[in-house]
Amino acid sequence: MIHMVFMKFEEGFFSPAISREIADAFQRLQQALPDEIVSVQVLENCVSREGNMDLLIQMELQSTQSLERYLHHPVHLKIGAVMNPHIVRRCSFDYEAGV
Repeated sequence: MIHMVFMKFEEGFFSPAISREIADAFQRLQQALPDEIVSVQVLENCVSREGNMDLLIQMELQSTQSLERYLHHPVHLKIGAVMNPHIVRRCSFDYEAGV
C-alpha cells in the first residue's frame, strides 16, 4: 500500500531544518517498524505557488494494518505533537501498490 501525506505549514514556519527534522523522524519510524514500512520519502515542494503544499511524505507500507501501527507509534505521535500546531492544510491519499 502507498500512503501519501501532503502538508502546508503556517507562513514563516517551514524551512530546510524542519524538513530534515521530519525526514529524520520518518527514518526512525522505518527503523522501528521494519516489517511495516517498506520505504519512506520526505520531499520538499520546489515551486512556491499559493495552492501548493510545502511537503510530501510518501511511504510504502506492507498493508493497511501497517498504516494503523505507524499512525499510533510513539515516534509518529511525538513528531505530530511538534508539527501539527503549525500545519494549516493536510491531505492524505492511500492506494494499493501495483493496482
